[in-house]
Amino acid sequence: TSLTFIRAGSALKPKPRLIILGCLVARTPELIAAIPGVDEYWPSELKNRILAGQTPVPARSRALLKVQDGCDHTCAYCIVRKLRGAPISIPPEQVLDQFEQLLNSGYQEIVLTGLNLGLYQSTGTNLARLIKKLLKKPGNFRLRLASIEPDLFTDELLALLPDPKICAHFHIPLQSGDDLLLKQMGRNYTTSDYARLLEKILTLRPDACLGADIITGFPGEDEPSFNRTCQFLNSIPFTYLHVFPYSPRPDTPAFKSGDPIPKPVKKQRVKILRHFSENRRRQYARKFAGTRRYAILEPDGQALTDNYLRLTCPNVPRFCRAGALVPLLINLAGEKLIGTIEEEKICAIKT
Repeated sequence: TSLTFIRAGSALKPKPRLIILGCLVARTPELIAAIPGVDEYWPSELKNRILAGQTPVPARSRALLKVQDGCDHTCAYCIVRKLRGAPISIPPEQVLDQFEQLLNSGYQEIVLTGLNLGLYQSTGTNLARLIKKLLKKPGNFRLRLASIEPDLFTDELLALLPDPKICAHFHIPLQSGDDLLLKQMGRNYTTSDYARLLEKILTLRPDACLGADIITGFPGEDEPSFNRTCQFLNSIPFTYLHVFPYSPRPDTPAFKSGDPIPKPVKKQRVKILRHFSENRRRQYARKFAGTRRYAILEPDGQALTDNYLRLTCPNVPRFCRAGALVPLLINLAGEKLIGTIEEEKICAIKT
């Protein structure tokens, strides 16, 4: 948990300066203040003011570029909207400058993120128009989009998907496959809307990896409701799921409904959905055995393709640095995906 990480950080020797950010600060500042070793904790307003204009310093082979924060959606289970406040967006000129700094630092994959990324809007520039500006930048790079809500995945955004610089990986929260439950959750779409969106995406990018979030055990999810979710999931071409058991949050509309689904039932449903997700992920991965694809090399001997396949890469040549975008031949070894670097195809890569 977050508290475990905070306590672990405060116990380091020598102890670093420890500044805590995020929803936990907004929700329970007294809890953070009571942890020995915490030097400062910043609420959202202070964080936004101090970090405005700062280019993030990535710690991995891919760079995260946060361009948006806040949310105005009214999902019945979510407290984040109250903690983070109204949507705010980084001005496009500032985003472009930070993007260029990351490219100049050698990053060849940049992940565009936000609390609710599809709400990006600044000085007449929406998310699709921002992406258009970023794609015009010269260089050998790719752009990965973080999670985008289905009701915010516009036709203007869809029109950009064929660009090969956009990773063929789209994470689109679903939450339930039961229309009645979606309505009770305060979600702004139906299962039919969601299915049509996936069809449009796959028409434009047939090789795309499609991820979704699912909450199980929400009040009102009886056995027939859960079965409808399973039937809907079976009917759509998703690749993987992030599955969460419902946990009531004070000050949310759903909190007054309590937590009527027994924990053992939620646990079993989570198990069923995660097993379903694992099978879909394996089926998707097998389709790419024997194909070649560009991937970002990571420091631990792995690599990540544009369509979110994680590969094990034995015998990486010394001249291939972590963070390099390289062509790999993909093969299966049991259930493991192996990426083989063909040196003759990357002889132009510099260290």
